[in-house]
Amino acid sequence: MELWALQKAGEIFPWPVRSHKEMVEVQTIRHKTSRFKNNALFAAEYNLAVEELLEIYTDDSPYAITMRLPGDDINLVTGFCFTEGIIGSRDDLLSIRHCEATPGERRVLVYLDRKRSCNTVNIERRREYLSKSSCGLCGKSEADEIYCESPPVKTFHKMSLGDLLMFKQSFETRQTIFPLTGSTHSASLFGLRRNLLAFAEDIGRHNAFDKVIGALVNEDKTRKAFLAIVSSRLSFEMVQKAGVLGLEILAGISAPTSMAVEMADRLNITLIGFLRENSMSIYTHLKRILTSPLNSTEPAAVNHARVPLA
Repeated sequence: MELWALQKAGEIFPWPVRSHKEMVEVQTIRHKTSRFKNNALFAAEYNLAVEELLEIYTDDSPYAITMRLPGDDINLVTGFCFTEGIIGSRDDLLSIRHCEATPGERRVLVYLDRKRSCNTVNIERRREYLSKSSCGLCGKSEADEIYCESPPVKTFHKMSLGDLLMFKQSFETRQTIFPLTGSTHSASLFGLRRNLLAFAEDIGRHNAFDKVIGALVNEDKTRKAFLAIVSSRLSFEMVQKAGVLGLEILAGISAPTSMAVEMADRLNITLIGFLRENSMSIYTHLKRILTSPLNSTEPAAVNHARVPLA
């Protein structure tokens, strides 16, 4: 993808195009520390993931603050606006860009096409909140704001265990910051043709997911999304984001929560946890997974099937 903030009505707002080496330099720093091992104390130096504040402004008014891994802010903010219900597609955006008046790249300005914007109520009720790197609910003031209105997924395409394993391997090989720091989350989106659509890393699991979703929104490819793999636990907010995008399968390296399983079942999303080299746990809508060792009966929403990869 050619990097651009957004192009509409002849306006182009580019952001820096960085090489892999430059991205690593932006997203990590070296830090001297003391390490204790085998009853000995010695000097050591480690890579740390950079955690920086990002302000999100909508139509020149503050809307949100998040802590993020820098370097992919436009996709992050686009995905955030999409999963928050502020926009329904990139056509709802007039422009989105970094604020040149702010030192560094710590503020993103979003300008909405009010004639098209799918949820102007959210903007009129602007609020500024701190979105912690571990929490996707900060700033939600009412219960109704937490539950999305995404319709259940209507399609049930099949996926083999071999394909899932292939996706997992692709997901892991693209991680660059986590192997250096051990402190980031990752997210990948794949299409029905078994092709990788987007990949991102961030200190926050919600941010990583928003980045890949935002990449698809900016490229107008949201309809091609079929499956996501995330490195984090599968909380209900992650399922909610998957529902907004219309994903059929959401897989995680860790476990889901009870509410995540309930929401995935209601949205007809196949929820997979503990995705490993030789096993996985399928919590909802088993019918999408092609596997001979399993019984034909689909488990109840609150149960899961432990599936060996033969």
